[in-house]
Amino acid sequence: MNTKTLLMASFLGGLVSTVLVNAPFVNLINVLLCAGFWVGPFAAVWIYRRQAAPPTMGQAIGIGALAGLWHGVIGVALSFVGLAGASGMLRDLQAVVPAQDLPNLEAALKGAGAILFNVVGVAIDVVFGFIGGLIGGAIFRPGRAAA
Repeated sequence: MNTKTLLMASFLGGLVSTVLVNAPFVNLINVLLCAGFWVGPFAAVWIYRRQAAPPTMGQAIGIGALAGLWHGVIGVALSFVGLAGASGMLRDLQAVVPAQDLPNLEAALKGAGAILFNVVGVAIDVVFGFIGGLIGGAIFRPGRAAA
C-alpha cells in the first residue's frame, strides 16, 4: 500500500466530507442518508484507486476510516472558530431558537460538554468513514467485472 497516496486520498476525502457537512445549503445533502459523511470516504477510495492500484476490501475500509478521522479532526479544528462541532451547532441554533431557550443548552455545550460532543462527533465520523470505505471497496474492488 502506497502510504503517501493513502494519506493524500484520505485527507482529500476528509475535506470533501467537511465541505459537504458544514457548508451552508450544501449541508442539506445530509438529509439523504447522511450522505455528506460517507461520500467523502467513498471519494477517498476512488482517489486512491486512481492514483495507485485498486485497494482490497480491507484497505478500502482503512482508507475510508482514515478519511472519517481526518473529517473529525478538521471539524474539531473548525469548532474553535465556531464553524463546526458544538460551537457551530450553537451558532446555527441561535438563528432559529428563541434566545431564552438557549441558556441551558449553551451551558451544557461549554467546557467538558463541548469536548465530549466533539469526541463523540469524531467517533461518528470514523464509523461513517468505515461505511463509505466499505461501499467504495465493494464498488472498486480488484477483479470486479465491468458491467
